[in-house]
Amino acid sequence: MKISVDWMKELVAWEDEPEALAVKLTAAGLNVEGIEQYEQSYPGVVVARVVHRQKHPNADRLSLCRVDDGSGEEVQVVCGAPNVREGLTVLFGRVGAVLPGDFKLKKTKIRGIESFGMICSASELQLSVESEGIMELDTELPPGTSADELYGFRDVVLDIEVTPNRPDWLNHLGIAREIAAIYGTKVSTPRCWSSQQSAESLGLKVQIDDYEDCSRYTAFAAKDVRVGDSPRWMQNRLLAVGSRPINNIVDITNYVLLEMGQPMHAFDASEIRGDVIRVGCAGAGQKVVTLDGQEREMTAEDLLVWDGERPIAVAGVMGLANSEVGGETRDIVLESAFFAPGRVRTTSRKLGLISEASYRFERGADWGMVEKAARRALYLMQEYAGARVVSDWADRADPDHKDFEPVPLRTWQVNRVLGTELSTGDVAQMLQNLGLKVQPMGNAESSNRSAVNMMVEIPSFRRDLLQEVDLIEEVARCHGFDQLSTDQGLARRGGNPRRRIDEVQQSIRSWFAHNGYHEMVTSTFFAEKDLENLELPGDDPRAETLAVVNPHHGGDTRLRTALLPSLLHVARRHLNSGAPVPVRLFQMNRVYLPAVTPPRPLRRDEEKQLPHEPLLLQFGVAGRTGGDLDSLPGDLREIKGILEELSVTLRIPLKLQEGGPEKWYEAGNQWSVLDGGGNVVGTAGRVAAELADRFAIEVPVAVAEIDLDRLDLKPQPVEYTPFSRFPGMRRDLSLMVPEGVRYGQIEEAVVASGGPLLVGQELFDVYRGKGVPEGRGAYGIRLKFRSDKGNLKAKAVDKAVANILRELEDRLDIKHRSSEG
Repeated sequence: MKISVDWMKELVAWEDEPEALAVKLTAAGLNVEGIEQYEQSYPGVVVARVVHRQKHPNADRLSLCRVDDGSGEEVQVVCGAPNVREGLTVLFGRVGAVLPGDFKLKKTKIRGIESFGMICSASELQLSVESEGIMELDTELPPGTSADELYGFRDVVLDIEVTPNRPDWLNHLGIAREIAAIYGTKVSTPRCWSSQQSAESLGLKVQIDDYEDCSRYTAFAAKDVRVGDSPRWMQNRLLAVGSRPINNIVDITNYVLLEMGQPMHAFDASEIRGDVIRVGCAGAGQKVVTLDGQEREMTAEDLLVWDGERPIAVAGVMGLANSEVGGETRDIVLESAFFAPGRVRTTSRKLGLISEASYRFERGADWGMVEKAARRALYLMQEYAGARVVSDWADRADPDHKDFEPVPLRTWQVNRVLGTELSTGDVAQMLQNLGLKVQPMGNAESSNRSAVNMMVEIPSFRRDLLQEVDLIEEVARCHGFDQLSTDQGLARRGGNPRRRIDEVQQSIRSWFAHNGYHEMVTSTFFAEKDLENLELPGDDPRAETLAVVNPHHGGDTRLRTALLPSLLHVARRHLNSGAPVPVRLFQMNRVYLPAVTPPRPLRRDEEKQLPHEPLLLQFGVAGRTGGDLDSLPGDLREIKGILEELSVTLRIPLKLQEGGPEKWYEAGNQWSVLDGGGNVVGTAGRVAAELADRFAIEVPVAVAEIDLDRLDLKPQPVEYTPFSRFPGMRRDLSLMVPEGVRYGQIEEAVVASGGPLLVGQELFDVYRGKGVPEGRGAYGIRLKFRSDKGNLKAKAVDKAVANILRELEDRLDIKHRSSEG
């Protein structure tokens, strides 16, 4: 959730700088992942007046103008806008100005006439989505005044991680409550519309087919609206948090959603047929066109909003084009509802359509905010769209709906769990600061373990507070986790030793991120089609899967037995979105193998039915990396190098052995990964082109996978080897290597015959072509020699080189072409 500090200051007061605020929010459980300095600036764009306008001599639709930009000399500019005229005050981009999108203005020649700059439209400055001509300013500011004085905006934006159980943090008002609790201040409630009695009727009835799908639906009407641009301050705030302004009506519904957390939708009232709005399921095969212009086919499980004849919205997801608010709209109907999270999630996932509204409905909206948010939107429409709000409105709600039951809280239990000595008054004040209502009991100050000191009323926006321990956690957040005692209650960080697997995972994450790899967090489920694409043989334990028996969603239902499909899906999405190639990814996740008996000891017989759940490390490279070496592609070289460096970093022996059992790798381009004892702990290779094609990937993909549960994660001890005080010697050899001989074989022969003076060898070049006999390749290898006993003599090194060359020729038929010292 992106939070505008400028916006937040309207809702709550605090004294700290944004950085200090972020620290305190994080300490209270709201993880601030980033702080962004947002700036809307127009360097080089100034206020100007059109002094002269005439028709372009070489083009009918262009004008040749002179403008006063405050520089002391009139500037010639060619303009294509139909509304340009003498005397008009405009925004003018001088030569060298940088417009949004990093577009730099230069002196140009248009139809043979030089043009020094540009008279700007609102869309060119990203001040509106569309514009039919240049901006016409109504201002007394003199020419040369920077456009920033009119349209510049600066803000600080906090990027806050919101956990699934806290949908109340998905809006500025929810974060304002937390800030108020931290600083002991009050939240300012945004101004809302207050209904006034009149004889005017809404003219619509609301029907809900099933309250399980929609437990509340409200409809309001606003007449005589003027659809246009929203006020500049509203556009600035929306842009700062990543929302694109469209028009004042749509912007207001989006603004209130981000301010108060309640999704709403505005319909063009003239497009609503009949006198009823109904919430009910779609008919099988029902086709609709959503606001994004896409035709979508619905099923009987999808929830729609209907007028008297047809659907007008996909409930909780997106409106339909047939009732969209546009420039000609004069009357609107405003929807504010509470749709069932499961219904919205099913439809959203099935359609692949995730909106700001569906994101919030899926997590559970706030029942109590349905009406309040609508009244807030109506107030803004009165102020900024000239709306006349009809006092009559419809509110259809589940008659069996019940508020949350009050939760009893014992001060004794709070202090026992947290190791504190808080009074009942302290606890009550902390909870009230969070917006909870506290009712003291008759024994409010009792310290008896069974005495209930207060009853806490749970507001509709705190669906996560169900029992006493939840309230105790809220007290801990307010009191400060760093203030908790270690004697009786919670232990501070560092009290318990970390498991080796946790240390290894942290090291792996840091190491891969440092080397340019991006971590994937993927679903534990995969599609049946993914399993079919792998074409696993019937006796492969990964062919057998566990599936959810009665799924209540439209997503995948099989627990994955392999990680490869998830990596290929993520790689495809990155490639299709234009990500730079190669795409480097890694993940550490579990697979679920019901056909494999878990190796851990079983405590109960029922555990025999549980699947084996190994933890796998997988990393891959999608796209060509360059750096091919002979027949070894660059991506496989990178995978090999990563495995070798990872082994050194973790101090866990890993080595590669040619060949392996996986059918999804290219023949001849796969390895088995072995541990120090020679046991197979993983595989590596290039994904077969046929398999990549089934996942719609057109570039090569190289992958490695290690079963971390099979590894001995105890790091090898670090041994100190003193440095030699004597210089070494180097020999570069050029070898004529027969086709089919692997460098690993060459390396083995060199090590076996090099003697005690040989301390290292490396391959630095491979060449095939002119001057090299057919069937052979020219390999350049570098040998390093050193003695700890004294300076080396050339004769000793020459003798070692001669032994190596003899061994290479006898064992592998490798001829020596030349050598250098």
